[in-house]
Amino acid sequence: MDLFYINARKRTWAILLLILALGSPLFLLAQQRAGVSGTVRNDRNETLPGASVTATNTATGATSSTQTNAAGVFQFPDLPAGPYTFRITFVGLEPQVLSGYTVKTGTPLQLAVTLKESASSLNQVVVVGYGVQRRREVTGAVSSIRAAELKDQPVSSFAQAIAGKVAGVQVIQNTGAPGGSLSVRIRGLNSISAGTDPLYVVDGFPLSNDLKNLQGTTDVVGITGQASFQKSPDPLSTLNSDDIESIEILKDASAAAIYGSRASNGVVLISTKKGKKEGPPSFSYNAYGGFQQVSKKIDMLDAYQWAKLSFDAKNNAYLDARPNGSINDDNATRGNSNYQIPPEILPYLRGEQGLVNTDWQDAVFRTTPVQNHTLSASGGNDKFQYYISGNYLDQKGIVIASGYKRYGVRANLTANLTPRLKVGLSLNPSYDHYDLINSEGPWTFDGILSNALKAAPIFPVYNPDGSLATNKQNAWAFGYSGGENPVALATQIEDKLDHIRNLGHIYGEYTIIKGLTFKTFFGADINYFNRNYYRPSTLGSYKPIQQTAPTVPKGSAQTAQSVNWLWENTLNYHFEVSKHRFDVLAGYTSQKNTTKANETTGTGFPNDAVHTINAATITSGTSNTSQWSLLSYLGRVNYNYDDKYFVSASLRSDGSSRFGANNKWGYFPSVSGGWLISNEAFFKVPVISELKARASYGTSGNFQIANYASYDLLASNNYILGSGNGIVVNGAGLSQPANPDLTWEKTVQFNAGLDLGLFSNRIYLSADYYKTTTSDLLLNVPVPFSSGFATALKNVGKVQNSGVEFGLTTRNLTGAFSWNTNINLSANKNKVLQLGPGNAPILSDGGNGTISQLFITAVGQPIGSYYGYVNGGVFKNQEEINSYPHYATAKPGDRRFVDVNGDKKIDANDRTAIGSYFPDFIWGMTNEFRYKGFDLAISLQGVHGNEILNLQRRFIFNMEGNANQMADALSYWKSPQDPGDGNVMRANRVTNANSAQISSFHVEDGSFVRLRNVTLGYTFNKKMLGNRINALRVYASGQNIYTWTRYTGYNPEVNARPDSPLSQGEDYGTYPLPKTFIAGLNLSF
Repeated sequence: MDLFYINARKRTWAILLLILALGSPLFLLAQQRAGVSGTVRNDRNETLPGASVTATNTATGATSSTQTNAAGVFQFPDLPAGPYTFRITFVGLEPQVLSGYTVKTGTPLQLAVTLKESASSLNQVVVVGYGVQRRREVTGAVSSIRAAELKDQPVSSFAQAIAGKVAGVQVIQNTGAPGGSLSVRIRGLNSISAGTDPLYVVDGFPLSNDLKNLQGTTDVVGITGQASFQKSPDPLSTLNSDDIESIEILKDASAAAIYGSRASNGVVLISTKKGKKEGPPSFSYNAYGGFQQVSKKIDMLDAYQWAKLSFDAKNNAYLDARPNGSINDDNATRGNSNYQIPPEILPYLRGEQGLVNTDWQDAVFRTTPVQNHTLSASGGNDKFQYYISGNYLDQKGIVIASGYKRYGVRANLTANLTPRLKVGLSLNPSYDHYDLINSEGPWTFDGILSNALKAAPIFPVYNPDGSLATNKQNAWAFGYSGGENPVALATQIEDKLDHIRNLGHIYGEYTIIKGLTFKTFFGADINYFNRNYYRPSTLGSYKPIQQTAPTVPKGSAQTAQSVNWLWENTLNYHFEVSKHRFDVLAGYTSQKNTTKANETTGTGFPNDAVHTINAATITSGTSNTSQWSLLSYLGRVNYNYDDKYFVSASLRSDGSSRFGANNKWGYFPSVSGGWLISNEAFFKVPVISELKARASYGTSGNFQIANYASYDLLASNNYILGSGNGIVVNGAGLSQPANPDLTWEKTVQFNAGLDLGLFSNRIYLSADYYKTTTSDLLLNVPVPFSSGFATALKNVGKVQNSGVEFGLTTRNLTGAFSWNTNINLSANKNKVLQLGPGNAPILSDGGNGTISQLFITAVGQPIGSYYGYVNGGVFKNQEEINSYPHYATAKPGDRRFVDVNGDKKIDANDRTAIGSYFPDFIWGMTNEFRYKGFDLAISLQGVHGNEILNLQRRFIFNMEGNANQMADALSYWKSPQDPGDGNVMRANRVTNANSAQISSFHVEDGSFVRLRNVTLGYTFNKKMLGNRINALRVYASGQNIYTWTRYTGYNPEVNARPDSPLSQGEDYGTYPLPKTFIAGLNLSF
């Protein structure tokens, strides 16, 4: 037993000695390692999640990489001891190299990194089409927006957040409806009939603009007899701004030409956040909550003022018709309802107090909550990286019954399967729900806001029993306009839209040899829309006939789907020969988009209990399928010599199914060059830290036309066959002639730019001049009647845009208290150079087709100028009428029109261009202040020189008294002794001498300056948060706080038909912009 014990002890010690001997090198090696960590911030003291950090052992050459977490913190938990340099990069900021550091055994190393945020730093990394470049190598006109500039703004779409932040880019918020549409114009308007939207590319996937046409319409059951005035929601609202890493805007042809036939309106590249390579997972929670209010009300007459104006209008109309009559004549004597005085207004005329005095705007507007939440996780290692987020947005509309909700998830995954092979996956499923209302358009078409503005203030919103007071003005006699209670229109009409979307892609990237990489990319954008509409019997109607409730209920069910897929294969070769650097790209892409839509409408619902279409008698149904495809070859060569001289050349060839058999393929070349003068040995100007000259020339195209515009098309047609009266037989007939020569609208652009940095780039100026000519514009031109058609679509027109852009960034103060300023200013001039045969001007209708010839497009003028008579005020007395051309029935107080052509008479030949929607210049300015943990940002936006055709004045400033009027109407002409302000005509229920026809009286100055955003935040010191919380910031923010403008409508950015280039700038009723106030937090853990 003792011997066994002794032998066992010997074996144990032997094993322990062996383990110690074998393990001692590992032990010693472990002792020769240490941890390195640090925090990366920008020069505004904001932490930077997703910054790349590479540690290089200068003795062995070994490298290790990681990324900062959501708090901007990076970690190397186990670096071998030795000398190191650390390189830190972040998209859009100057890289920084920290050298001379030694990692010592057992001694942690803590680093603090600040990356400079110079607006045009030469070493910035910029995303361009199919790749990235350093800012110094960019030779085109490219503007960048970073994630930090998007945050803290309570907006449903990222485009709202960039308004006023980029030179040459005008973001027009046409409507304030939740999730509503907006327009982005890059360097003006290049087309008169094709699409005007830029191309949006999300993580390499070009989106289709077809989605706006798949969301259904408000007027689906022939209530109005016209197309819908309602704007489609914004499909880009499905993208969560918190997921966006950067936005690049390619403005000139050389930068955008790599996208060929879709780039003439500019390209917007959106890059979303990615995972990190090392360190523990990081989590962030961004949230805000607050309220929204209407930003402006239109000043209208109250019940007493309106009653007096209406009384005067009826009396003037009566005396015009019967000069021998008296204003004291009773209604029986007056006869005509337009002259009769309704008994309901008599108490108001007597000044009795306590009567109904409804403010209908207050009845339809409300203060509503808004909230947004995003939770994200980011992590990974050298082999696998991930970024995952979830988002919820709930925005109630400031107009009752309207609202928008978004639910979204994003997953961006990357895996390095081998040292040469990398694969990636991105998925972004989302679900959007819209509570829609008919807020746009005139009151005659169920427009809620127009009904609220014109409704007589003597009527109540509710009956004494609490029910909605319908059938009031719509059933009122005495020659007043119809219309229904706007509160009832908003709350009783159901219009629900659901949108399900999944945008995603997968890719594989293989390094064949050093510098040569092959990438294959497959993506898809799948969308499904479902819209259900119901108009109950409890509402009266005006169109197609005026009638009181109960009316026949009407409804519809609409569905649509879109599948857009893309497959791209590219080769990229980067190599250097001495001071010569080359980056060569070659690729092949194919893309196809298929849309399907179905619509069923019905009427005759037995009651209002069931609102789905199955309860109706089906009256009509449609179904359609449409496709387009695009096949492309592309190539680009970027050349850099000694970081002084840069040249870039690209060529893209696109083949599209949309164009004629003789022009299926288009070729879009570009070339650009840059000279970094400040890198020359001879250039020694101490005050100038950076000077770069750039120039570019290129061609791009526009394929945003109908899918089958070049083909013969058939449409249903009825024929009468048989003897006698015959019988009607369904058939088909040619509805559109083919044009095998139909091709792209081609845009050729020259751009010259200068980048100048002063005092170590504390002052940085970027200036550009451009001239763009778009030819082969698509126009419907007259053709011989022998063809069976009056017009055919051909390429014949030409338009030019030219302008200048300036961007200025200054770091005014640095240190504990910092102050940075960003200013941009741009001016664009639009001019038509050529039109159809004989350059005949194009006259376009307004009011969505309800008012003829309100716009003119003529050679030498901007696209879509307003067209009408020139207002000369009012005739103050008979002497003025006798001394100036006038209509035969003109009386003192009637509108005076200018005799434009000098022929001593007023007729249609005196119509002329009376204004334009294009601004003279636009600008934006942001000031940012920081002191210790506090930050303050103030953003302003300005648009100047644009004009608006305010067609609302046809109803609420027509002086007929048949609807409520704007408060400015109180300055109306009453007599030669009391002529008012000289511009507001007399009250008259039956307008005389064509005084109400469209003139410059309806055109208003749309210039404005808007306090876009003010944000005040505080970032807590890390020492206050403990180990579990990496960063915490709280803030308060206001959006659209105040607008300085002389425009009398709701919104000087209004544009009733943003997708109709020939008729821009019309206000026929619009949803006002909300002003929003929120409190929020940014939490990282």
